Amino acid sequence: MDEWFRWEREAAVHLLFPTLEGSMQPLKEFSGYKFPTTILIFKNGIVTWCVKNTEFYGLGKKLLEIYKDPKKEREMVDETSKRLDILREVEGKIDKISISSLTNGGLNNLYNQLHDIFINYYGIGAIQEPLAMQAEVELKEVSGLSGDEITHLVSPDKLSYIQEADNYLLETKDIDGFIKKYFWIDNNYSQTRVLSKDEVENRLSSIKPSKLQTEKSAKINLSKEIERLVELLKNFATYQDDRKRNILIYLHYLEILLKEIGKRSKISLQAMRDTFPHEIEDILNGKITEDFTNKRKEKCFVVWKEKAEIPSILVGEEVKEWEEILTPKTTDTKIVKGNCASKGKVTGKVRILLNASENDKLEDGEVLVTFMTSPDFMSAVRRCSAIVTNLGGITSHAAIISRELKIPCVVGTKNATEILKTGNLVEVNADSGEIRILS
Repeated sequence: MDEWFRWEREAAVHLLFPTLEGSMQPLKEFSGYKFPTTILIFKNGIVTWCVKNTEFYGLGKKLLEIYKDPKKEREMVDETSKRLDILREVEGKIDKISISSLTNGGLNNLYNQLHDIFINYYGIGAIQEPLAMQAEVELKEVSGLSGDEITHLVSPDKLSYIQEADNYLLETKDIDGFIKKYFWIDNNYSQTRVLSKDEVENRLSSIKPSKLQTEKSAKINLSKEIERLVELLKNFATYQDDRKRNILIYLHYLEILLKEIGKRSKISLQAMRDTFPHEIEDILNGKITEDFTNKRKEKCFVVWKEKAEIPSILVGEEVKEWEEILTPKTTDTKIVKGNCASKGKVTGKVRILLNASENDKLEDGEVLVTFMTSPDFMSAVRRCSAIVTNLGGITSHAAIISRELKIPCVVGTKNATEILKTGNLVEVNADSGEIRILS
């Protein structure tokens, strides 16, 4: 088994890096623990977030022991709300003031406010993935429940923000109102943009209403320990969805500032996305140019060791040592195995999508195979017959959305994008968590 847990998706340095910052010292200040040694590989527009499996799940185990206590969970929720309110205040300030009239010093101060408050907010949000993944492991070990029973038990009590937004659009048909309310909804870690009226009209024509899953199942007697794990997984699925919403909103305001900083420094927005937060002052002072950031476009490694206060940023020949360590081992097999996130069986052709900009390549009824889904994959998700992801658990975006749309879904395969190829005819048996290559 590969010793590295890998989280992969389309991403730019400056839009993703603050989440790593929040996962280190701010997480430790809040919970007592920081992420273990973490490596981010930025390569041709794709990031691979690497951490050792044993250390990732070990962190999850420590966090789970804290938040099995309902009082600690309530304290976490209350503190998250307070920090989010502060973040919203700064975002509101950016809406109200004339950014272009600020001095360089004022612009730098405003950037630092937004950045520092975001990583402080995310320092709590970083709890969610390791805790949820470990809770899922423990629930499977101690409950004796089937994958389908667990999936049903941990389904959130509220719709995802994606379905909330789609229902709003269906009910109101208010194109302008949708843009005002959900201007951030197609943002991602690679870029941000506000939807046009034509795009919202196309969205309206492709979506269907969704309701919470309310079908009844046989009552299952659970011990208090198992009930608490189920409750945590349900709650954390909602927390993760709320966090994603807030990240996408934050990215909108971050790019407003990056665009203005780049304009003053004669650096394109695309190049600004390859910078790091600690470089902003030097960029405004003319000490960093676009030529400097261009060295990171092809390949850039960020290595943040657990005991280090700051990460190492590696480019060119400097990355070779880590590249050899982190290269995944390939395998020859006709069966891909993962975990059931939404039950069902389908046969269809594979479409590998490594980033959301390729959504239009997926044809109706194809099986979407990707690292992990995110909100910007929704136009492909609505047309596919099944979803298969390398990463994620039963509280992941793919799991929640597939259950809402009643699409078969297998998550956590680790290597689906390496083994399956676009055009393969496959049988997806989400009930058993298996994808079999037929031709």
